Amino acid sequence: MPRRGEEKQFYGSISGPSLKSGSFRIEIYKNEGGQATEVFLLQNPRVPKLWKFSKEDNQTLLESEEVILQPIISGINQTFFDLLMPFVFWDGEYLHSGKVAGRPSHLFNFRSPEWIRKSKPDWDKVVLAIDDAYYAPLRAEIFTKSSRLLRSNTLRSYKKVGEQWIVKSLDCTNQTDRSNTRLEIIGAATQLDLSPRFFGENSFQLPLPISDSAFTIF
Repeated sequence: MPRRGEEKQFYGSISGPSLKSGSFRIEIYKNEGGQATEVFLLQNPRVPKLWKFSKEDNQTLLESEEVILQPIISGINQTFFDLLMPFVFWDGEYLHSGKVAGRPSHLFNFRSPEWIRKSKPDWDKVVLAIDDAYYAPLRAEIFTKSSRLLRSNTLRSYKKVGEQWIVKSLDCTNQTDRSNTRLEIIGAATQLDLSPRFFGENSFQLPLPISDSAFTIF
């Protein structure tokens, strides 16, 4: 959603073995309802690793740390870093409580480690707002040393699927050019029993055995 110009839509899926596993895979589709053309595997928020499988090249590659900070798809704001949220493992401090998006929240400050500063020298810290009731991230903002806001990820809505609350939509805003990327979940399958091998570096490119009937469509 650029400040000026036409909006674009892309389709994909995000899946993982469990909410606290620290690993997940992203599939990018050529079009809505199409087959995945690229599959990514992210692991270990403490020392992030990223693998990419391309059906065009029929090969798997281990990408460098720098790729974690790049857009998932060229032309959008959202990066692998935004979804992996490795900053929750950095050195941090409690700032204060307050309201974020009308919700009682607690704010924490996380300083960028060396591997971030090498690629993004202006990224000094991440300020994270956690919902007081649900312990869910409401907003993550990236600032410079002079406290200039560079990027923000803001939870717009969430939805209950069965007994589980999930993200429904969130915005990733580039504060420099005022462009926005909205991640919107249009269907979800929960309470699945997926083998961990589908989230390992040697077999993450395999199709997930999930039937269409397992999804709740919004």
